[in-house]
Amino acid sequence: MLRLFTPVAIVCDRTMLREADALRGVLESFRLHVDFHYFVQKRQILDFFSQPRNYAYTIIFCHGSGETPEDMHLRLEVVDQEDGDYDTPGDEGWDHIVVELTSTKISEYVQNREGTLLSTACGSGREPIAEAFLKSGYHSYIAPVHPDDPKEIYVDLDSSLVFFTSFFYYLMDGVDRDYSTTTYTEQEAAEKAAQLDPHFRFGTKIFKRYNEDKNAVSSF
Repeated sequence: MLRLFTPVAIVCDRTMLREADALRGVLESFRLHVDFHYFVQKRQILDFFSQPRNYAYTIIFCHGSGETPEDMHLRLEVVDQEDGDYDTPGDEGWDHIVVELTSTKISEYVQNREGTLLSTACGSGREPIAEAFLKSGYHSYIAPVHPDDPKEIYVDLDSSLVFFTSFFYYLMDGVDRDYSTTTYTEQEAAEKAAQLDPHFRFGTKIFKRYNEDKNAVSSF
């Protein structure tokens, strides 16, 4: 269960700005305190994930890729300076790059975390990624993975938005909802959200929750 105005972070790159902003509006209507982090430069990614952040929940909007669990990664499209000199005036030296958060890079870049991380990235619920995020300090991690087809990574983006909205809807139950007497744990909220569309292969049912006590908790 969440409290009103609990701090929540939404982070995204340019490829998912519209979807991230849509969820922001929903969570603010639920009366959560949302900090929105739009990654434009590589150093913004490094700063966000290396500095301590007091967020109960962090939601990352980005794409994912990788043919095997070992090379699976979250893909963030940003710009960076070729020579590392960020004081260069004007547009000179800036190049579009892709930051690939593999399990190894997560161990390098992501530190001092707390709370729960949720990801939209295709295939990002694979165990090497989940374990790396948990080792960085997150108490739990929720992301899509196909339990019956390890080669398949695709998840429908609309389904991701439905899952996240429903997950927070259930977490907020009993907080400030007229006449509601029901409360849900994080695990229960994730289970309810995952069960919204049990028939769609690429939908809400493929989200999986991991926590720090047991690596793989359950596919719903």
